[in-house]
Amino acid sequence: MRYRLKIKNITLALIIMCFVSCSKDEELSISNLQGVYIGTFTVEYSEDPIFYDEMELSNEVTIEFENGNYSCSSGDNHLPAGGTGNFEIKGNKIIFIDENGWYADFDSNLVLDGEYDIKAANSEIIISAHKGIGFYRYQFKKQ
Repeated sequence: MRYRLKIKNITLALIIMCFVSCSKDEELSISNLQGVYIGTFTVEYSEDPIFYDEMELSNEVTIEFENGNYSCSSGDNHLPAGGTGNFEIKGNKIIFIDENGWYADFDSNLVLDGEYDIKAANSEIIISAHKGIGFYRYQFKKQ
């Protein structure tokens, strides 16, 4: 009887330790996306790019979230192009509404605008989308 009780206690302790030690992505809300995030922007073109010579391009990027608004830095050669406006989170999607006017002399998908998938874990976020001729990915860490 004591032996069975010890086995049950050990099993229960292992199950509890397993649940406690497993990391889980944070639930996102607008209040979680406050502050400055710095990271990398990458675009992978699925066909020959119109404006660039390479199939994959990358650059450092900064984005600031404040009270439902965002501001994204612009990189060399519009990688990314940047963007400012407001955003909304719906489930695992984030929708950016850029309020700038842009000239059409570059890939307009490089502007942080429209609907993206969003994934968060601790202080990192990944925002990505297949748009037009490429896959666009922002990977940030909160500062």
